Amino acid sequence: MRAALAVVYVGVPLLLVGASIWWATRRGRQASGLSSSADGVVQRARRHRGVGLGLGAMAGVVSIWFTHGELAPALVAIGYLFGVLGEVLAVPVPSGTLRTATLETREAWRYLPRWAVWVAVAMAVISLVAPVLFAALPRVSYGPWSPDGVDVLPGGTLSWPSVGTSVPLAAIAAFGVVAAGVVARRVTLLPPVSSDPVMDEQIRRRIGRAGAGAVLGIELLAVAASAIAASGGLAVPQPVGGADYLASRILIWTGLFLAASAVAGWCALGSRRLARVPTTSA
Repeated sequence: MRAALAVVYVGVPLLLVGASIWWATRRGRQASGLSSSADGVVQRARRHRGVGLGLGAMAGVVSIWFTHGELAPALVAIGYLFGVLGEVLAVPVPSGTLRTATLETREAWRYLPRWAVWVAVAMAVISLVAPVLFAALPRVSYGPWSPDGVDVLPGGTLSWPSVGTSVPLAAIAAFGVVAAGVVARRVTLLPPVSSDPVMDEQIRRRIGRAGAGAVLGIELLAVAASAIAASGGLAVPQPVGGADYLASRILIWTGLFLAASAVAGWCALGSRRLARVPTTSA
C-alpha cells in the first residue's frame, strides 16, 4: 500500500515536473549560440531544480512511510521551491578591478504571474482556516441502515480531520507563502545574469514563474489534501446518506481536481525555456 501511494503521490509529480525541468533548460538546436552567462543560467537551473525536486521526493517518501501521505505531494513541491531559491542564490556576483553600475528599481510583480499569486494566497487562507473549521464543525451521525434490505448494520458517528492532519497542512501552506516572498525578493535583487538587458529580464521573469509555479502547487496540493480528508467527515453510507453522502463525493472529486490542477500549473509555469536564442540569418 505504501509503495502504491509513493508511486502516485511522489512518482507522478516527480516525473512530470522533472520533464518540465528538462524542457525549461534544454538548449535546443542553436545551443552553440548561447553566451557563457546564459549557459550558466541553464546549468544552475538544471542542477538546483533537479536536486531540490529529488530531495522533496525523498521527504515525500519519508512522510508516506510515517503514515502522513497527505503531505507527500506538497513536500515534493517544497523541495523544488528550495531548488529555485538555491538557483538564484548561486548567481555569481560581478567582480573585477573596474566596474560600472546602473541603478534600476525592480518590483516582484514584474516577474510573477499575478493570477498565480492570488490563487496561491486564496488557497493558503483556506488551509490556515481549515484546522479551526474542522474543530468547530459538529460531527455527523447516522442510524442503523441496511445495505440490501435484509441485513441491518449499526449506525455510527464520523469524525473530521484531526489536528495531526490539518495543522501540518496549514503549516506547509504558511511556509509556502513565506518562501514565495523570499524567492520573489531574491529575484529582484539578482545581479545581472546576462549582458543583454532583454535576456536578463526574460531570465528573471522565468525564474520568478518557476517559483510561483511551485508555490501554486504547494497551496493547491494542501487544499486538495484537506478536501479529501474532510470527505471522511461526511462519508455516511449511500443508502442513508442523502446530502451528506453527495457532499462527501463532491469533496473527493474537488480534491482530485485541485491536485491535478496543482501539478499542471506547476509544470506549465516552470517549463518555459530559460535561454531562447533568437534565430539569426547569415
